[in-house]
Amino acid sequence: MLPAKYFNSLARVIENEPHLAIWLRRHQREAALTRAIRTHLPRLIADQVRVTDSKGGQLELTVPSGALATAVRQRIPELLATLMSLSHDFNGIRVRVQPLIAQKSPQMPPSRRPPPTSPSLQALAQDLPDGQLKTALFRLIRHR
Repeated sequence: MLPAKYFNSLARVIENEPHLAIWLRRHQREAALTRAIRTHLPRLIADQVRVTDSKGGQLELTVPSGALATAVRQRIPELLATLMSLSHDFNGIRVRVQPLIAQKSPQMPPSRRPPPTSPSLQALAQDLPDGQLKTALFRLIRHR
């Protein structure tokens, strides 16, 4: 078994890998901006808004519907002022609509039908009066 000094935590591995460290810092910054934005929006809207980009002085927010985008766009001047007071220097906010993808429900397993030779099908065929249906049922049982 290797000594403990050869094992690093996942956080340390990410910090030591340059590309992953950049992504981690970006994620942390966007999460902090998302929290700051959400505290200044009505509760019904806030939970559905997230920061997806913050490059070049533009902050990009993503919402799941056009109605929410309109509500957020009406609050852009207020949000910019709030961000300025928190020492974030953005000259604009862009709001994008990105609908949520509905998750597929797990497929229902196929119904378990009894095989045609089951006793219940035979009993049904025997109880029927003579005719085409009875003949067809016996033919189905024989072929299966």
